[in-house]
Amino acid sequence: MSNIDWSQLITKAMKDAAAAAATLAAAKAELASRNTLAAQQIARIQDRVDTLGYGVDSGEATEEDENELAALTVSLKAWKTYKYALGNVTKQTAWPAAPVWPTAPAIPDIAADPAALAPDTV
Repeated sequence: MSNIDWSQLITKAMKDAAAAAATLAAAKAELASRNTLAAQQIARIQDRVDTLGYGVDSGEATEEDENELAALTVSLKAWKTYKYALGNVTKQTAWPAAPVWPTAPAIPDIAADPAALAPDTV
């Protein structure tokens, strides 16, 4: 009878496969997190752009509203460009070991953001 329990054997190939799976899972989680943030920002900015657009369309928007709309339109485009770039991260040759993440745009301050105005729930 052998003193070796072969069912407990862990080879280098097994360790490498486990490490690769962990690296892939971590990269996918990071990508999902970045995509979620981008989608949230796009929706948030788009909502304000739409609201300001209604004011412009109805002729009730102030110059300040029109300036905010112009600035947010630029921000919206930047976030959409970022989200698109995230969609190409998995095409990189370094994926998933060392992806080069695109730089996220600045998060704009939206004073009339409904989410920011909602009371905190615990």
